[in-house]
Amino acid sequence: MLNTLLEGLSLVDQNTCEIIMSKCGEACANEDFWGPAVDIAERISEEENDVEKILERANNEISWCGKWINHGDRIESTCRECGCLLVKNGLVTRTEIFCYCSKGWVKTIFDTLLKKPVRVELEKALGFDDDECRYVVFVEPE
Repeated sequence: MLNTLLEGLSLVDQNTCEIIMSKCGEACANEDFWGPAVDIAERISEEENDVEKILERANNEISWCGKWINHGDRIESTCRECGCLLVKNGLVTRTEIFCYCSKGWVKTIFDTLLKKPVRVELEKALGFDDDECRYVVFVEPE
């Protein structure tokens, strides 16, 4: 059923698909299975102010497929395998549609960690037949 839903989403325009899947990623960040990850991010953001310390703790405390690295104007993570538990457990087929879900998850986590809006770009993705995923977080100007 989930794979059929994803097939259906692939028939709508990309913007609509990204909006829907981003909301799914936001919901996933709030799932108990992840801790929930957003609760862990909230705790980190309350206890830390330094970006390097926030990233260190996020890398140690929030389950993700790669390590977050600060490059000054951008924070990025490269994953060599899909981090989605639904994909890892064979519940859905890996498709580019699910990469937008992870993009929403990352946005939710970093909005919370940094206490300000972020923009997330997906530079590469296994779901797009790239050799790795690369998520990049940019802090939006206030």
